[in-house]
This record gives sequence, structure tokens and C-alpha cells, in this order.
Amino acid sequence: MVSKASVATDKARLVAYCDPELKQKLERLAELRFRSLSNLVESVAAAEVAKAEQSGELAIHDGKEQSKA
Repeated sequence: MVSKASVATDKARLVAYCDPELKQKLERLAELRFRSLSNLVESVAAAEVAKAEQSGELAIHDGKEQSKA
């Protein structure tokens, strides 16, 4: 059973798997940048999405889910 921790945030939860060595390096980088691991991963992901939108790889929209109908 997965328990939900009570966290004061309106952000969506994301679960990902990665190589243990990569996780250690991300934790160290977050520490060096005075960020949480979650905040570091969010900022890296946001930068990749922005890059993909700028290049046209990903369509730019206002953040609302587009209708599939």
C-alpha cells in the first residue's frame, strides 16, 4: 500500500526510476545549489520542456489539457 504524505503543495506528484549513481549525483548537485532534490528535478524538467517548445518539438499551450475529441 502506498501512503500519501501530507505535503502543503498544489503540485502534482511525479514518481520516476533512475540509476542509483545518477540519484546520488542529483542529490549532491541539489545540495550544492541549495535546492531540494524535488526542486532540482522540477527545474531541469521545466528547462527541457521549454527547450522542446521553443524548437517546435512540443506544441505550446496554456497548460490546460487539450481535448482529445
